[in-house]
This record gives sequence, C-alpha cells and structure tokens, in this order.
Amino acid sequence: MVVGIVIRLVVAFVLLVLVFSAIRLHDRRQHAQQWAEERNQLRSYMTMDYAPWHRRVPKHN
Repeated sequence: MVVGIVIRLVVAFVLLVLVFSAIRLHDRRQHAQQWAEERNQLRSYMTMDYAPWHRRVPKHN
C-alpha cells in the first residue's frame, strides 16, 4: 500500500520535472530567436547608409 503511493509520487514528480524542463527549453529557444531578430535589426540600423544618394562623379575632382 505505502509502496504503491511512493511509486505514484515518484512517477508524478518525474513527469512534473520533465514538463517544466521542456517548458524552459522552449522559452530559451524563443528567447534566442527573438534576440537573433533584434540583433539583425540592430545590425541593419548600424550599417545603414545615411546619404540618400551618391554622386557618380566626385564633386571636387
């Protein structure tokens, strides 16, 4: 009787740990994807060309 209860508690605990570890892994992946998107946006912003147009012939040539 007591052994059956202990086994059920152990199984429930293991399942709970597996579920929470899967949730944390999903959160990490989602955070990594969001960070990659933000990094790409920042990179495009930092390398943006501020001149609206370029002269084909230099002005002081």
